[in-house]
Amino acid sequence: MFAQARPFLLALLIGLLIGVERERSTGAEPDRRPLGSRTFALLALLGALAGHLAPALAAALALFAAATLLAGYLRAGEERRGFTTEVAGMVVFALGVLAHHDPALAVMLAVLTLALLASKSQIHHFARAGIQEVEVTAAVVVLVLGCVILPLLPDRYVDPWKLVNPFRLWLIFVLINALSFAGYVAVRLLGPRRGFPAWGGLAGLVSSTAATVALSQRAREGAAVGPVAAGIVLANAGSAAAQIMVAGVAVPAMLGAVAAVMAAPVGMALLAAWVAPRLPGWSTKDGNTGNLPLSSPIALKPSALFASIIALVLVVSSLASRMLGPQGAILATVAGGAADVHAATLAAVTLSASGTLSSQAALLAILGAFLANMTVKLVLAGWIGGRWLLVRVAPPMLAMMAAAVVAFWVRGGW
Repeated sequence: MFAQARPFLLALLIGLLIGVERERSTGAEPDRRPLGSRTFALLALLGALAGHLAPALAAALALFAAATLLAGYLRAGEERRGFTTEVAGMVVFALGVLAHHDPALAVMLAVLTLALLASKSQIHHFARAGIQEVEVTAAVVVLVLGCVILPLLPDRYVDPWKLVNPFRLWLIFVLINALSFAGYVAVRLLGPRRGFPAWGGLAGLVSSTAATVALSQRAREGAAVGPVAAGIVLANAGSAAAQIMVAGVAVPAMLGAVAAVMAAPVGMALLAAWVAPRLPGWSTKDGNTGNLPLSSPIALKPSALFASIIALVLVVSSLASRMLGPQGAILATVAGGAADVHAATLAAVTLSASGTLSSQAALLAILGAFLANMTVKLVLAGWIGGRWLLVRVAPPMLAMMAAAVVAFWVRGGW
């Protein structure tokens, strides 16, 4: 008996929860909101009955519910401009139907609906005052890149050497810009002082070298060294995490091996970013955080440059492997890593997938590219940001390099 009644009880609960939210939302205007908690519970129960009956009767009940909601809206008068409650009533009816066929999905959608309705003031404020035109444009660009262009690309290698997969390359391009947009939002929400570390961590997913240069320049201009240093360390953690992401997207079979090595420096960086601000002398040099070096929500130009570097590193690595064997491919990948570790990672796992390199040789090339890239960024931080910045970023970055080497050794690299 309970098994038969369960969808109806679930529908009643869903309708009651959403109805209570609607009633609380408009409690000061009871005459203008005829739909309350009991009405919503009954609408959900009506939906559950529709899901239990034959399709023809279910369609009739749906039309009846829609007509009732529309009549209530029209009867309320011209002062009622919102239609949210009536639409929510139709959603509740549909959730009642869904409770018969997929109870778990009905609960999930009911919770999302409840959260959406309860966030009315925050959503309206964000839509009217919190979004700038450039941010709307950036969001549309990211959606077009991921939802329009990406599905049109072939998910296969298009060259005889099995180096270029347009779908995978474009997917990485889309992920970079989506993460860049997420970093921009984080900066706006957190503010400059906490935004330096937050932006650094997310910008590192795009280009830790660019993030290191930009943040070092802020330290040179007088920004507080502590938050800037934390941003640089977390940018390199983001870069190492991006290496794992690139490997997993490009060649899923290499994900476990790359993650086993590159997760170590990520963990070390997170530990350092948590411990360092608590050490004596961390705030010896103070300054104003100022504005973050982030002018655009997305990074189309850096991402396009990244794609160009990927192509170049792939070609150079392929030629080196044909002329010098696997050792040449490893050296070429390490050299490319000094400029862009993500491109070098993609080149290494792609050459492994094509059979040019063994998985262990590809992992060694990825480690070498990481170490070369970290060395370059240490030089850039000291050269641009000065001695105070170098003193703070060198210990955690050297610890990250050591952690990667130890992880590779533990995995049986040597």
